[in-house]
Amino acid sequence: MDSRALFAEIDRRLAGLYGDPRLDRQEPLSLLVRTILSQNTTDRNRDRAFASLCNRWASWEDVLSAPVGELAEAIKGAGLHQQRAQRIHAVLQRISDEQGSLQLDFLGKLVPADAEAWLLTLPGVGKKTAYIVLSMGFSLPRFPVDTHIQRVATRLGVVSERADPHETLAPLVPPRREIPLHLNLIRLGREVCRARRPQCADCPLPDLCPLVLDKTDPQLRSALQDGAKLQVLVRHTGGTSTAYPDRRGLLALLSDPQTLYVEAAPAAAPKEAL
Repeated sequence: MDSRALFAEIDRRLAGLYGDPRLDRQEPLSLLVRTILSQNTTDRNRDRAFASLCNRWASWEDVLSAPVGELAEAIKGAGLHQQRAQRIHAVLQRISDEQGSLQLDFLGKLVPADAEAWLLTLPGVGKKTAYIVLSMGFSLPRFPVDTHIQRVATRLGVVSERADPHETLAPLVPPRREIPLHLNLIRLGREVCRARRPQCADCPLPDLCPLVLDKTDPQLRSALQDGAKLQVLVRHTGGTSTAYPDRRGLLALLSDPQTLYVEAAPAAAPKEAL
């Protein structure tokens, strides 16, 4: 299966498991500020900081007019508040200076590549932030990659750790599936394919994952999906043992760092007739 077909299959399975999430189009400038606040923090901290900012000032013009120190105090809940405040203020100032007003609607009139290039010139704005604004604020075909998506894609062997994940993954996303796949992969990364102690027994993609397949006897690979119970030999750091797991049990064995390889147990030889 090539990478494009693999991503289409991932999209199909995750949509079957999690549904087909959609987002209403969001106001671009608010989205940009929220995304800056989200960098290297949790959604909860981001939302708390954004709500504090909106409760304190009625407009982006008021935010721009406020001292940076007051802005930092308002968004303290997001962490790194001094740095974030300076970035947000610099972004608002840049937009005001260039456009004469605090709005990003002009980006929708540009060629998408030019809109992307302009966003990437803003302080603290990388591809993930720019792609979130373009995809969720302007419905443009951009696929934002966060740490959860990059981790899942790396474990699936789709992207290398040194490659630009946006450049690698963008051509693989099925048409018009950018947002649903983005949201479902994030959910998979948060709930199942965690950075530490991944919950492989709950994964809908085990037969697509090299980390699982490399430790699995080819005779057992159908059991990764169909759930058939089979007697297996488990080769681990302490020796070899036998087990008779169902699908979840097999995946639990394979996700154990102590497990080196799991293979089908040889069939017992028939007894000789007397």
